[in-house]
Amino acid sequence: MNVLVLGGNGATGLHVVNQLLENKVEVKTIVRNPAKLKLLGNQEHLEIITASILDIDTAKLSAILDGVDAVVSCLGHTITVKGIWGKPYGVVTDAIRNVCEAIRSRETTKVVKLVLMNTTACLDSDAKETHTVGERIVMALLRLLLPPQRDNEQAVEYLKRVIDKNDRHIEWVAVRPDTLLDEETVTSYTVHGSPTRSPVFNSGKTSRINVGNFMMRLLCDNELWEKWKFQMPVIYNAAE
Repeated sequence: MNVLVLGGNGATGLHVVNQLLENKVEVKTIVRNPAKLKLLGNQEHLEIITASILDIDTAKLSAILDGVDAVVSCLGHTITVKGIWGKPYGVVTDAIRNVCEAIRSRETTKVVKLVLMNTTACLDSDAKETHTVGERIVMALLRLLLPPQRDNEQAVEYLKRVIDKNDRHIEWVAVRPDTLLDEETVTSYTVHGSPTRSPVFNSGKTSRINVGNFMMRLLCDNELWEKWKFQMPVIYNAAE
């Protein structure tokens, strides 16, 4: 298997790359700063492409996708003033759109798997998820004040609107962790079709390494992929 990881040098992306490599998966990753990736022990199956995903045109991105079986997006906004309120406001949505257009531009019948890291703050409309009145008020404020929230919602809506279950080129899963934290080892976690607690008033915790493990398993376990494709599974640490 050959996997392209977007944002492979980020806090969660590093775990995805590392766990794919540990399972002898061929990994390509597009990053602006590859320094963190060079700290990974196993480089044998890793190809690092130093660039900004938004600066790569469709033709070049199509070439990068040659031989790729799956794409994982761990892109997000850094928790800084510039990262939250500075441009590009829609880095996740724009990157997903660019990748999907590049996949569809290729003259092949091969179906590419796409895994998007999302958040429990985004509802799955297909699962009829709703917010309480209090949650709706908070989410409306977040949507108004925080571009990253709008970006995450728009990325999911793009997949739902453009890549339906009859698509001949792409299958997707949007993984929704709750409050992210750092742990050194994979621990027990649970996966649900919808949130089991309020992401606003009673949020759970999800370690980044567990997110990376679930994403790796989605790509390496066909039965697990079939279970969750075109859905938005929620992942919590087991203690949550």
